[in-house]
Amino acid sequence: MKPLNRKSIRTVPGRLYSTPKEVWGFCTKPTRGRPEQIAQDFLKVNEDLLALNGIRLRRTRIIESLGARHVISQQRMKRLPIHRAYVTVHMDRQNRIYLVKNRAVPSELLEPSDEFKIGIREARRSALRSITKKKDAARVIKIEPMWFPLKSKLRPAYRVQVLFLKPRADWLVFVDGETSMILRKYDNLSEASMLADVFDPNPVVTLRGTRKLLLSGTLQPVPSQAYRRVRLRDLNSSGYLEGPRVNTSLTKRRVRLKGRSFIFSDNFNNEKSAFEEVMAYYHINEAIRYVESLGYRGARAIFTEPIPVDANGTQEDNAWYSPHERSLTFGLGGIDEAEDAEIILHELGHAIQDAICPGFGQSNQAGAMGEGFGDYFAASYFADKKTRHFRTAFASWDGIVDNDLDPPRVRMMDEPLTYESFDHSDGGEVHDNGQIWSATLWDIRYLVGREIADTIILESHFQLDGFTTFARGARAIIDADRNLYGGRHVAVLRKIFHYRGIGPVE
Repeated sequence: MKPLNRKSIRTVPGRLYSTPKEVWGFCTKPTRGRPEQIAQDFLKVNEDLLALNGIRLRRTRIIESLGARHVISQQRMKRLPIHRAYVTVHMDRQNRIYLVKNRAVPSELLEPSDEFKIGIREARRSALRSITKKKDAARVIKIEPMWFPLKSKLRPAYRVQVLFLKPRADWLVFVDGETSMILRKYDNLSEASMLADVFDPNPVVTLRGTRKLLLSGTLQPVPSQAYRRVRLRDLNSSGYLEGPRVNTSLTKRRVRLKGRSFIFSDNFNNEKSAFEEVMAYYHINEAIRYVESLGYRGARAIFTEPIPVDANGTQEDNAWYSPHERSLTFGLGGIDEAEDAEIILHELGHAIQDAICPGFGQSNQAGAMGEGFGDYFAASYFADKKTRHFRTAFASWDGIVDNDLDPPRVRMMDEPLTYESFDHSDGGEVHDNGQIWSATLWDIRYLVGREIADTIILESHFQLDGFTTFARGARAIIDADRNLYGGRHVAVLRKIFHYRGIGPVE
């Protein structure tokens, strides 16, 4: 195996270290052999490029995703693992490597900032004290010494697993091995549920129009028929809207649960400050559950940590995903952004892309693809809950007072646009350009069905980069279909891309 040609690859530098965090834009030749050995040989010949010299890696597992294999190696120092320091080699079913993710700590930083000065017994006491003051209320079931990266330093630490029986909770606590201070802790168990009334996806869709919502252009109180009773699943024992997929930790004046439900008959509606928080938790949690149902669960899960949400984080009429904080923020200007579930899932679409392909959307075309995918993901998810009149309208509630369109919307999924419509100028609006891509994805959904379309579109992101193009995105979708369905839909996909003027597609 030969080293990669530095001139023909793309890299993303890490935030904490100057070493490459990701390397892509290449594809090695098909190779026979065990994936773990292929990955090991690849890392060895490219250790200078990846700054892996002097670093000890131990292969931990191989993940089989829908269309690829992912070999993960854990970094160790002085026989102990370094928390979340790993290198992942991604290869297709023919063992062609096309992506490397590198979270290893560089060798020059491998000197620990201190030594272990407390033992397991003191770490146990510190972990328990940080969770409860009640004696015998919890018990430690596992302790593991390790190194914990804290900014640019490695701290000696203990990973302590603490089990509660009443109320049931499973805490992970990281205790500093020198000072016994708590570095981090969180509840790893999620099994509670609660009733709530929400918009699903929004009042315009549920009421099949605006007649009960507008009077002479003025918004009216939303009637009870516009709400749908749901169950908030997977809540942990923290007393807040927190679970394994999403939490509202960034929201000011957060809701305390205390056994209460959020239903209309209990004087709960969209005028209450907690409504947006409940909406964000419910729809993000359920949407990620759906993504998991497509096969992206367990070791293949796209998200490894809960997404933090600020449900009312700005007075602006805006919402956004922050790649730096990996969080979602929703505004209160006009119609509150988190009152429209399609706005919520649009922003979740950005989070999905960033989780699969960090740094996505750094060029004009990639940015437009990001906006187009967000629109598509939301519209596809809710399409079966809409009448035909509203099916291709995105965010009808959020757009209800901004225009006189019928149906009301922010954008449409089926605009007659092609790549020739793309505005490449500095003033080109990314959402407008994104409608070309969302219309293309909607064509795919229409012709091959929701589940297949959603799956190959999601899978295609694993081989994209932050500066991708429409043509590369189209090629990635075709590659995903070849990997997952043996190329069954390639002919249809080619016709769609040709019709939309996207190409050339190999």
